[in-house]
Amino acid sequence: NGLFHSSFQAPTLVQIFFVIHCVWTGMMGVLCTCDPSWSPITENGTFTRDKEKFQHPNVRGAWCVRGGSMFIVAAGALYFGTRETYLIAMAASIWREGYDCIEMLLCKRDGHKIVFRPWMSPLGPMPPLGSFLVMNAFAFYAILKAV
Repeated sequence: NGLFHSSFQAPTLVQIFFVIHCVWTGMMGVLCTCDPSWSPITENGTFTRDKEKFQHPNVRGAWCVRGGSMFIVAAGALYFGTRETYLIAMAASIWREGYDCIEMLLCKRDGHKIVFRPWMSPLGPMPPLGSFLVMNAFAFYAILKAV
């Protein structure tokens, strides 16, 4: 049936893709919570309220929630192994990558370079962000069509 038990014929490549999601989102959640400068796609800066300064508050919060929730959803799909949990996890991944692509294109100068071209992140070279959205859509389709 693949790497993990499931109630349907879950494609092994989809399960591997979920493991990559768990490692990537979990790692980025922890790294960006500890040091927001690790964020590969977020503008880092300082927020000032009254006289108090906060370094990268939105990056820290966004990646903590984003990394933690995506890790839980993907790991939950592998643990529970139902078609429904796989579809929910992949829909959440499509939403996440779709949001990132739209945000990059609308809100970041030269965001199209990250969405459509390979780019350099703090972790090293990365494929285009849009490619993750496409892979998520293919995985969603594979889950739907699995017997």
